Amino acid sequence: MTSDEFDRLNSLSEKALNETASRNELKEFNELLEDWNTSVEFNLTYRTSNLLT
Repeated sequence: MTSDEFDRLNSLSEKALNETASRNELKEFNELLEDWNTSVEFNLTYRTSNLLT
């Protein structure tokens, strides 16, 4: 996941929480979230946090 995609994911999540997100924006958010969940960054963060607990 690129930093632009990560920034867009954060932007869409803030919009969904604080404003009204369109159906297309929610679909884009779900796609980006799926990418994040399968990304190396997520897996490294998740594994590290589980090792520390």
